[in-house]
Amino acid sequence: MSHRPHRVRHREANIVAGGKFGADPSRRRMRLSANQLTAGVSILFVLAYSGGFWKQLLAADVPTGARGVLFLVACGVLLAGVNMLMLSLAAWRFVQKPVLALVIVLSAAAAYFIDSYGVVVDRHALQSVLETNAREGAQWVSWRMLGYLGLLGLLPVLALAWVRVDYRPWTRELPSRVLMMLAALALMALAVLPFSREMASTARNHAQLRHLATPANLFNAVRGYLKHSAPAVPTAVAPLGADARAGARATGGPPRLLVIVIGESARASSFGLGGYPRPTTPELAKLDLVYFKDVRSCGTNTATSLPCMFSNLGRGHYSEARAKSSENLLDVIGHAGFAVEWEDNNTGSKRIALRSQEEDMGALGASDLCDAEGCLDELLVRHLRQELRPGDADAMRDKVYVLHMIGSHGPAYFRRYPKSFARFTPTCDSVALQACTQEQIRNSYDNTIAYTDHILARLVRLLQDNADRRPSALLYVSDHGESTGENGMYLHGAPYLIAPDEQTRVPMLLWTSAPFRQWRGLDADCAQSRASAPLSHDHFFHTVLGLLDLQTTAYRADFDALAGCAPV
Repeated sequence: MSHRPHRVRHREANIVAGGKFGADPSRRRMRLSANQLTAGVSILFVLAYSGGFWKQLLAADVPTGARGVLFLVACGVLLAGVNMLMLSLAAWRFVQKPVLALVIVLSAAAAYFIDSYGVVVDRHALQSVLETNAREGAQWVSWRMLGYLGLLGLLPVLALAWVRVDYRPWTRELPSRVLMMLAALALMALAVLPFSREMASTARNHAQLRHLATPANLFNAVRGYLKHSAPAVPTAVAPLGADARAGARATGGPPRLLVIVIGESARASSFGLGGYPRPTTPELAKLDLVYFKDVRSCGTNTATSLPCMFSNLGRGHYSEARAKSSENLLDVIGHAGFAVEWEDNNTGSKRIALRSQEEDMGALGASDLCDAEGCLDELLVRHLRQELRPGDADAMRDKVYVLHMIGSHGPAYFRRYPKSFARFTPTCDSVALQACTQEQIRNSYDNTIAYTDHILARLVRLLQDNADRRPSALLYVSDHGESTGENGMYLHGAPYLIAPDEQTRVPMLLWTSAPFRQWRGLDADCAQSRASAPLSHDHFFHTVLGLLDLQTTAYRADFDALAGCAPV
């Protein structure tokens, strides 16, 4: 009996397994080492996910000619090296693919917002995302977003799943990983050395670039958020203004009423009261009030500005941890015996009203003013009218209401006002702002300001109707401003140091009834003389205390916008 060599039988077995019944799928899959996969994904991030970075870099003062081309290549090598260093830390069996899949999807989302709205990704942006509710999040969904998530998210993840990675024992992987990280450092050094002067100058003059390189910006945002965020429930809350009491003028007489209205994304440059040529505030213009023309916000997003302005810290000393570990303005007002109530038509009080009463307007079920996307601010007027009806439990108490508007929240500007308030046309009726013209975006945004004007005027008229029963005042200020395409920027949330005026200059106004002025002894001419004074959210805390004539060691007259206009 003859015997064929083993290799012949082995080849025949392969023919049977692979030819007759089909090739082994695993043999058709791309095979890579863990280091090769890390390097490939790192380069992919530079080329496909950092469009905002390259756009800003090309607009900077970079070298020209052949040196300029080499400078751009060096920047790409530097970014790839940074990515390799970060991703190498997770390049281990059972860890690498899940981590890369998560980073790819998050990077696709970051690329969408950077490319579409000109935003930056930092810890403040991350905080805003984490504090966004499902209703608000759903308003961001568009076909363009789904396209980004599909092309830059789903497809690369499927390719990642298809690739076969040959992992070796950790005793061999560890030296290989160290060598790769050393190689990445060497490449970064070679890229930086010939252009150190240009790179240093570019980084110094264009600080926003570090927030545009994906996924490094994501890692930096997470690091910053974890470093600066406070526990959801602090272990201890320090008392503030526990000695607060009503001044001598506040004893006796009818109960006082102050309505504080917090705007959303309203910018001073679009308020007709401040000189904007469009008639965006025609109803407020007919009222006797003080419009403060030069007010700066504490932050460029709600998650920062709102707790900052209700704290006594000021922008220079504000941190989330410090704010959460201390009582705030509402607590001080409560210590003085006032009833305090927060009415919310936005995403909540950010724990400011934790020790006060808070109501969500969306839970009231006003079908004519609400839909799945949220409620119109008209609901705040309707609810306050019900609250002020005679016979209410707090009708005989001094009280402060805080009304938190949805205001000019983007990108769905067209959903912030009823169709009857589409005064400026044509409008942008899409959340995909890049699909609209600059004129359409500006028209839709200005319509939100016109509707805010209407809501504020209605609130004033409501207080006027109740002025005989309760001396009343209304103080309005927006949390931050908004960009509508100026210099390629949209929405808000830019780092404060580079944020444009559109995001940091906000409208603020004060209306007081005659009985309130008489009770407080407020000199109307003096108050009006402060209209052009440079102010900020730092003044909000102390101006409210002064307006209510509350005596406390937490009050600082030098930060009261009306100090000297009323007796203390």
